[in-house]
Amino acid sequence: MALLDTTIMSIAVPSIVWDLNTSIPQVSWVLNGYNLGLAVLFLPMGRIADRLGKKPVFMAGLLVFAGFSFACGQAGSVHGMIGFRVGQALGAAAIVPVSLALLLQIFPRTQRGLAAGLFGALTSLAAALGPVAGGYIIGHWDWRWIFYINVPLAVLGFVATWALVPHGGRRATETALDYAGIVLAAAGLFCLTLAIIQANEWGWTSLRVLGLFAVAVVTLTGFTFWELRVPTPMLELRLFRRRTFAAANVAVATVDIAMMGAAFLLVIFLVGVLDWTELRAAFAITPMPLTGLLLAPFVGRLVDRVGPRPLVILGALASAGGLYSLASIGLTTTAGDVAWRMALVGAGFGLSLPSLMAAGMSTLPEHMRGVGSGALNTARQLGFVFGVAILVAVFSHTATTAAHGAAAEATLMVKGQTLLPQDLKQAMLLRVDAAGKIDVSKGITEISKLGNPTAGAPQPPPGTLEAYVMDLATDRLKYIFRSWVVDAFDWPLFVAAIAALLAIGPGLLLGGRLPPESSYLGKANREGDGTAATAGGAGAAGSD
Repeated sequence: MALLDTTIMSIAVPSIVWDLNTSIPQVSWVLNGYNLGLAVLFLPMGRIADRLGKKPVFMAGLLVFAGFSFACGQAGSVHGMIGFRVGQALGAAAIVPVSLALLLQIFPRTQRGLAAGLFGALTSLAAALGPVAGGYIIGHWDWRWIFYINVPLAVLGFVATWALVPHGGRRATETALDYAGIVLAAAGLFCLTLAIIQANEWGWTSLRVLGLFAVAVVTLTGFTFWELRVPTPMLELRLFRRRTFAAANVAVATVDIAMMGAAFLLVIFLVGVLDWTELRAAFAITPMPLTGLLLAPFVGRLVDRVGPRPLVILGALASAGGLYSLASIGLTTTAGDVAWRMALVGAGFGLSLPSLMAAGMSTLPEHMRGVGSGALNTARQLGFVFGVAILVAVFSHTATTAAHGAAAEATLMVKGQTLLPQDLKQAMLLRVDAAGKIDVSKGITEISKLGNPTAGAPQPPPGTLEAYVMDLATDRLKYIFRSWVVDAFDWPLFVAAIAALLAIGPGLLLGGRLPPESSYLGKANREGDGTAATAGGAGAAGSD
């Protein structure tokens, strides 16, 4: 349920922008509010489950997720939906990591490997099916049903958990929650994300943006000092003294910057610019998660045989190549053109992410792997947040530039129409000038206005030479504006490709082969002790 909700959400973005009459930067907070909430809540929620019991926390998470899912479906404004999505994150933070802990608590040691493998496979399958399910729901009903569908699923999960899952009790010793760390991390990350997203609209040197950056620096610096001194920190920063673990976290974040940011804008491009249906767009992007799913059984064995370093480097190159090639798609692009590029991107992510999780966890002793898994999941969530924020900021700039460039080219074209009467030319020029001032980054509605920039201009009598020339000029204007908007998506995809390549640097700092006695994936497969579940579960949680 939690993973389907996120991948379905990526498909629903264009419909939400259109229906709520909002902007792309604003709707990015529908995703970022959720991911930011998870990034801050993943670690403390584990401690809460230890104190209060995993079963009651999991059941409470289901109810919270269901309640806020229904509220999202009822939302009448983007601001309300952002708040409800943060509430969803509170429920999901209890569902995703605690579900895996419950699973391993229930199964005997000899069956934990099998249970963990099934868990990882089903969560990966959910992530892969999400886009198609979202496209079908939106095409046949309404985007609000992607949230309503969570309610019966959550109720079913609540009843089944209550009836079938034994109560595992609490830990004998209670650990204090790091409330100050939670507040400092949330405030710092929120200010940093808001500054990046709004910088183009408010101005990079405006007092608001500079003030947000200043608050982010102060709060995140305070968070670092606090976490190094508090007895029970939310995030154990001392783990980052281990070179391989620190490198794995950095690489995971850069990979997920590329993945989430590119997926967010690509759906807007396919639906808003190419005028595809959500279902067609879903089938085009599904090869990305599907390829990762198909590679998963082989990557674990390869990590044990050749080590994580070559797989991370190869994966970064493949995903960067796929993202770079996506920048070449245009107005005549087919679903097949997008699908093979997304498959290449998915193959890269499928090689690099499990390898990075394995490398990071293999350096930690057994008693620190829970904290280490939480840190890696937090790095993934931060990658998702900054991926959307950075690429939306880049697109906001390139979209504005594209509208101005299209207007300049269209103006020259209209002035060169010697067969049109002067009054018609003047009317077309006024509308071209207005179209050039449209902020394309505001949303799908604004993009659609460029489809016919001379709408409303006076029309000459049908069948005349002027009418024929007017039709040709109008078609040419449509092509000019749409071509410039297509080009506006190039640089965001280039930036995503660069983010994917940045994983190579920390990837080179990873160790060689995993030590046999602590092989993160292989050991779990051999002993069935469930440690591999953290790889599957962390990947699943990260996808959320």
